[in-house]
Amino acid sequence: MVARMRSLSVIMFAYNEQENVGPCMLEALSFLEQATDEYELIVVDDGSSDDTAEAARAIATRHPDHVQVLTYRPNRGIGGALKTGFAAATKEWVTCLPADGQVPPQELEKLFSAIESDSSLDLITCHFPDRFKEADNLLRKVLSRGLRVILWAATGVDRKMDGVYLIPREAAQNLPLQSETFFLNLELPIRAIRSGLNPGETTMHIRPRMAGTSKVLNFGRMRRVFSETVRLGWELRGPGGSRGEGK
Repeated sequence: MVARMRSLSVIMFAYNEQENVGPCMLEALSFLEQATDEYELIVVDDGSSDDTAEAARAIATRHPDHVQVLTYRPNRGIGGALKTGFAAATKEWVTCLPADGQVPPQELEKLFSAIESDSSLDLITCHFPDRFKEADNLLRKVLSRGLRVILWAATGVDRKMDGVYLIPREAAQNLPLQSETFFLNLELPIRAIRSGLNPGETTMHIRPRMAGTSKVLNFGRMRRVFSETVRLGWELRGPGGSRGEGK
């Protein structure tokens, strides 16, 4: 990892992932121990009704200098968990991982490589070009493409963004983020770009979740996401906004 990347906070968001969170934490810590000397893993239990928090704390007690576990009730959503993690982060750069195991921590190296290859960049987004071959089902494919079309129609943004990014901590903490759902993973880079950060992008591979089923495929949540997309579009078209920004 290059010198400017040696201070990293990883936010791991978890909701009812008691089977997965421990193995995911250990895998992330193994990667971070090799990748950087200055890191922290912040696990946010998003109001789980199972033993996710207890499983996470069992790992945290073995790594007290590098791991903290945050929890709250009730469940808020991915956006709520990430905002909680951003507020607690202390390192120079921030990225995130889901606690379902779908994103191998080693893939984060591609974010670092993108910064290393162009020092003018200060925000890296990613997309998963083979996600529907590697992990996701047809329903998720339809919903993902539908959301991308709605995002483009509402905001004019046509970047491919799949929810893992690298951003300076201060920027993540100062952006006026509103979403409580997984839409935050689109809202954050859009607002970051509008604030002046210079974006780059990379691709990643993913894999099937370790155990259990996705909590994202919920039509109530999807309605909230579509509503948030339209709301952000209205904001971008309002005074001071611009549909073309973020491309």
